[in-house]
Amino acid sequence: MEPSVKLTAAMQTTRSLLFYTLTATLPLVIITAILLFTRLKGTALVALSLIGALCGIVGFGRLLYETTLDIAGYPDYKLPIWSVFYLIVYLISAYAFLTFALHVGNPGYFFEGFPASDKAAFLDALYISSCSYIGRSPDTFLMKTQTARFLSVSQGILSMFLNVVIITKFVNAF
Repeated sequence: MEPSVKLTAAMQTTRSLLFYTLTATLPLVIITAILLFTRLKGTALVALSLIGALCGIVGFGRLLYETTLDIAGYPDYKLPIWSVFYLIVYLISAYAFLTFALHVGNPGYFFEGFPASDKAAFLDALYISSCSYIGRSPDTFLMKTQTARFLSVSQGILSMFLNVVIITKFVNAF
């Protein structure tokens, strides 16, 4: 098979990826809009964060399942190679929402170094989640409880597994 044909087959798909696009981006857009344009605080913000985390977990699980079937060679589950980036977004956003929910639910108990502002705290939760994804511990934050530490470690373990899936997907595509 000619290399340009392989590249085209790996990058394009006949399947709609609208579900993954919406579930990966909408929770982030909604929580950002809520933080910027409303004064929502407390339990309602925790509930919305947990819903955002649930969207990330469900989307991650479903896409990981379909990616596994694609790697196994099932033609009905053929995904473009760039769909693995949705997995990364799901993982980072789900853990960011969980970290943010823990902080908003009980400020100062799970983490030390978070700002008082919810807007800045959400950015810091994204920062912690991104650092945990790449395996680097955050520099200015102290994880004070076993729950916070376990959250970071579990994300690191899932990230290592996800990197193996991504590498396998790239190798399998070409």
